[in-house]
Amino acid sequence: MPARRPTLPHLAVAATVISSSLRCRGSGGGVGGVGGVPGFVVVSSINNNLGAGGRRRRAPHCISTTTTWHRPAFTDNRYLAREMTSRNMSTDGGVDIQSSSTSSSSSTPTTWSDLLTTSCTTQQHHHQQPWTTYAQHHLFPLLSSTSHKGSHGRVAILGGSEKYTGAPFYAAQSALHCGVDLVSIYCANEACLPIKCYSPELMVQGVYSIESLDVLLKEGEGIMNELEKIKQQNQQSTTNNAMNEVEIQQTMKKLEYSEDFIQNELRQKNDRIEILSERLAKIQSLEEDLSHWKVKKSEQITNIVTTITSNFITLHALCIGPGLGRHPLVFSIVEQVLYKAMECQLMLVLDADVLYMLSLNEYRALLGELMKYERCVMTPNVMEMRRLQEAFSSLGMESNDNILVQKGHVDTISCKTHTIMQCKEEGGLKRSGGIGDVLAGAISAFMAWNVIMEKDDCGIATDAAIADGINANDQRQQQQQRVFAVWTAATLVKKATKLAYEKKRRSMSAINVIEEIGNVLDGMEEGLRKIE
Repeated sequence: MPARRPTLPHLAVAATVISSSLRCRGSGGGVGGVGGVPGFVVVSSINNNLGAGGRRRRAPHCISTTTTWHRPAFTDNRYLAREMTSRNMSTDGGVDIQSSSTSSSSSTPTTWSDLLTTSCTTQQHHHQQPWTTYAQHHLFPLLSSTSHKGSHGRVAILGGSEKYTGAPFYAAQSALHCGVDLVSIYCANEACLPIKCYSPELMVQGVYSIESLDVLLKEGEGIMNELEKIKQQNQQSTTNNAMNEVEIQQTMKKLEYSEDFIQNELRQKNDRIEILSERLAKIQSLEEDLSHWKVKKSEQITNIVTTITSNFITLHALCIGPGLGRHPLVFSIVEQVLYKAMECQLMLVLDADVLYMLSLNEYRALLGELMKYERCVMTPNVMEMRRLQEAFSSLGMESNDNILVQKGHVDTISCKTHTIMQCKEEGGLKRSGGIGDVLAGAISAFMAWNVIMEKDDCGIATDAAIADGINANDQRQQQQQRVFAVWTAATLVKKATKLAYEKKRRSMSAINVIEEIGNVLDGMEEGLRKIE
């Protein structure tokens, strides 16, 4: 690729690089090149003092380019010299993956072998691709003898109904086989026992009864239907009475106010007034019953939501949707759970029925909030994506801050309406039910790890960091890291599906894919270790 002529911002950054390096020359930081590539020592001298986003980093002195950081930032300034001549620059002098992927699609990995091959090729130039740097240092939490139960992820699944017991099980098992320590499932009571029988490793809790919710829902529907019926009858009677008044006046004129006729009409009018009074009393009674029912419904939903959300402080990620079903009152429960999760800054993975719920008109306000929530991943299939796009259009929002994973032959991962990455990893030819749930579980695992690595890198809790105010550049970098983690999860599932298909062929099922996740993940990590 031919060198790009430096623009004024590029020259300004270059001047800063040179002046910084001259100040460091007395400590051994020269302005020469490494391996015939000019500028790398200069950029390294800046790296001694500044981290990603221009934040001051602790360093004893200016050091040589051979020095490496224990956890290098995702957008390391070591890449500045190369980026100035070969690609677009981000505003902070680091590598912006979003602009890189759109301006140079050939350098954006679409398969895991692409990532490793590109890294091996660039090593001879004494630098690595930013994706590889992140994968090596920020993707997988380190295993150590000091780890404790929960150190490598605590994930919860909200889903599972009488009809769909397999979906939450697949999602939970997928997360466990990725390496998450603890997985809880919150489900309907009707699904609790079957899921417990599937696996002793899962912590399964029934938090609501579909049978009880059905009784509650039918009670409310009965009250509302009767109330609507009486109101319509009352309205019709009032209209008829208005017409009869005109007829009475005309008849009275004709009969010259016959006393018998007037008495008869008054009796009929009194009867109608009595009927209307009875109906009004019935309406008042039904409205009171409806008010009591709403209070009872609210109390039940609040109790269920409290049970689910009481453990949010211990979780790294929450997956909602696998096997959830489409019960209206379950949707009401999920709505409050989602608002509470956003309040707690919990990482969310939304799949299956919850995406259908968000496409409904009554949940457009919730969808609007989720579109602005960066710590959220949605995994729609083709039909679910079509519904969501219609809902997005109705909100009139030009972009979304969360991550969308449109599943298909090629998984497309996008954020802020731009395509960030594509997963073109080859999968198996069998399309078994439950593989989407396996992907949701894998993404939940990688999002949990992302939260853990964020806390390790920042040295502070994520919600505290957000409360203190993370600058826009840091937020963008964190979202780019999440996009890469989601892409890695999609790549993992594709590779596992291919391996399972090669062994099982037509008999392949989702459980076979889960069984291959561990081996595939080990192979991916081993590939990264070889290029370090």
